Amino acid sequence: MAGDASMWLASALAIAGVAVLRVSWGRAKRSLPLNLAGWAALIAALAVADRAAGEWGITVAILVATGAAFVALAFAATGKVRKGRAKAVRTVHRGSDEAAGPRRSGWLTFLITGPLALAASLLLALAVRALIVASGGAEADGNVAVLAVVPLAWPILAFALLMMSRRRAQLGWVLGIAALSAPFLMLQGGPA
Repeated sequence: MAGDASMWLASALAIAGVAVLRVSWGRAKRSLPLNLAGWAALIAALAVADRAAGEWGITVAILVATGAAFVALAFAATGKVRKGRAKAVRTVHRGSDEAAGPRRSGWLTFLITGPLALAASLLLALAVRALIVASGGAEADGNVAVLAVVPLAWPILAFALLMMSRRRAQLGWVLGIAALSAPFLMLQGGPA
């Protein structure tokens, strides 16, 4: 019973840590005290969860923090993109309105780097599982490979996508990984 209360406390600390960091990072100038408070709350969440349930507790606290971050990013994606002050480019042929870049939506970036990148990462992980099982590996090894590949592939892919400046390149990578991985789904039943 005491473990349940500790896990609720760890979950509350994880959510509070993400919320404080989101507030800090949403400001024009980041606040050192808020940053420290947010990270301290996340570390405290991990410590309380570890004390309450060991590795399982840490996993739950991390999942709660990840869920809170996902919700915070979903709300942030609805807002307008804040850009720094840029010099107006004026030439003989173009006015400042024509020189301005296209309006970028945070929703599209969120969808590409969030759910679409997750889906591509999951397809990649299932392809790895299929290759392990098809080559004679145990199903348990394939299942563990899925659990290892998704949390590694998704953030790496999302980071790479965020560094790309063109939507076409972002979509090409996501759809390319998905297209290369999808045929391996037919091997999920194991070797024939």
